[in-house]
Formats: sequence, C-alpha cells, structure tokens
Amino acid sequence: MRSSTLFKFLLIVIFSFIVIILGLIIGGGIKNTVHIFEIILHGLFGLDLRDSLSSVEVSIIWNIRFPRVLLAFIVGGMLSISGVIIQSVLRNPLASSYTIGVSSGASLGIGIFIICNITFLGYFTYPVIGFIFSVLTIIFVISLCKKLDSSMSNNTIILIGMVMSLFLNAVFILITSVRHESLSSIIIWQLGSFSSRGWIYVISIIPFLIIGVFGTMFYSRELDILTFGDDMSKAVGVNVSKIKIIMLLYVSILTGASIAASGVIGFVDLVVPHISRKMFGSGHSVVILSSLFIGGILMVIFDIISRVIIYPAEIPIATVNALIGTPIFCYIFFREYRR
Repeated sequence: MRSSTLFKFLLIVIFSFIVIILGLIIGGGIKNTVHIFEIILHGLFGLDLRDSLSSVEVSIIWNIRFPRVLLAFIVGGMLSISGVIIQSVLRNPLASSYTIGVSSGASLGIGIFIICNITFLGYFTYPVIGFIFSVLTIIFVISLCKKLDSSMSNNTIILIGMVMSLFLNAVFILITSVRHESLSSIIIWQLGSFSSRGWIYVISIIPFLIIGVFGTMFYSRELDILTFGDDMSKAVGVNVSKIKIIMLLYVSILTGASIAASGVIGFVDLVVPHISRKMFGSGHSVVILSSLFIGGILMVIFDIISRVIIYPAEIPIATVNALIGTPIFCYIFFREYRR
C-alpha cells in the first residue's frame, strides 16, 4: 500500500471514530462527552463510574445509543462491500443487490417469518433466514443463467436478476395483502430503522460481517482481473463462472444479514463503491476495506439525520438515504460520464 493511500485510509478510520462519537453525543439525553466515554469504558472494561451518573443515563448510552450506532456502521459497511462486489463482477456501475434479486429474496423470506411470527433461532433467526433466502435466490438466478447462457455473461445475469426481483416483490406484496393484519409491522420493517436495536442485533450480524469481509478480501486478486473482462480473465487462467458464483454467494451473505438487521435500505451499496474507487483507485484489496468504513460513516450520518431532523420523531432511514444519496450519486456518476 502506497504512503498516500495509507494516509487517506488512516484518515477515513479516524473519521469513522469521530462520526461514531457524534452518533453517541447527538440526540436527547447525555451530551457530556467525558461522561459518554466513561460509560463506554465501564461497559467494555468494567471501570468505575462517578456517582453523579444515574442508571438511566448509563442505559441510554450503553443499551440504546451505542449498539444503534455500531449496528448502523456495520450495516452500512456490509451493504457497501456487497455493492463493490456486484459492480465488479457484473462490470456495471449501476448494479446493486437489487439488480440481481438478492434484496428481494431476503425481504420475502424475512417478511414471511415476520408474518408467521417464527423465531426458532431467537435474534439470529432473521439474519439466517435473510441469508438462506438470498442464497436460494442466487442459486435460482445462476441456474437459469446457465441454462440460457453457459458462459454466464453479465447481461444475462442482470436480466434474469431483474426479472426475479420483480417476481419476488410481487409475491411479497401478495402475501402481505392476504395477511393484512401484519401489514403495519411489515411496513415499519421495510422502511428501515436502527431504532430499538440492542446488542443482540449487533452480535447476531457480526459473524456475517467477518465471513463477508474476509471472504471477499481472499478473492480480491480475481476481482481485479475480472475488471478487464471475461475473455481476458479466462486467458490468464481465472475460472470466471466459478468466481462469479462464489462472489454472488458472498453478496447474499452481506445483503441478507443487513436487511434482516435494519430493513430494506438502498443507495449506500450504489454510491459508496464509486466514492471508494474515486479515492483509492481500482485495487479491490483497498476498495473493499475502504468501502467498509466509508459505508459505515455515511450510514451513521444518515441515521443521525433521521433521528434529529424532526426530533423526537424519526424519519425512516431508507428515506434519508434516498433523499441524500440520489444527489450524491448523480453528481459522481454524471461527472465521470462527462469525462
């Protein structure tokens, strides 16, 4: 890693900590930064608290706000990495998890379990179900692609994925229409939120984060080669079809768990890869890690905006993402297009 790249990466890591601290400070409750640090150190290492801090103040920071900020950071990072992988594999700057039906598959599976009120694995149920349905969707898309096009061209994957996404959304709407008594809870979940998400949500999503990050980093060299096209990749010995399948499975892990934890959130996986490549170039070993932090930073900022703009009420995080993310994406994309 070059010194300039390392310097920019360290700045992003430092800014990540600053944004997380802002997420803890901004909002109702405690605004004394020293007290917030004391509470966090108490929760992490068991350090003694001053007598002036009440149990309510400790609970606000440690049980409500800290896990919420961490969950927003993790989800933003996971969605951003999934966007990097999809855009690289399909060589399409407009591709995202919605393009190939992964998000729709995860939403359908989690929606069914919410309607039926099934939680056989406790808080791990929804991340696992999101992953399973995402994988099933990917498997079905890949099977259809292989039957229509044995080389699994990017255009075929995108076409089949978009058709599958529309179909799964239609099935989801049909099920929620039949079980209209669960419609309110489904709508609240679909709008996306990190509210009332405790430590158990953070713990349940961390295994998927670790698998997704290390798995995609392991294939960073192959992803670099894929950017030159399928023919060139085959010429240097890369099994293109196999790599595409593996990468799409990792996308299902990242996306399925993220949707389960926070609801359906878009635009981060579309915008962040462009920002990361603009800052660090096209090398995926750096782009993946930088997208993890940049996506986390943006998601925490969006979450702060969602809970303070009409305080004490909240705006759905998906709405904030779309309102802010769309202008950002348009600026980045059209600027590159003009060049």
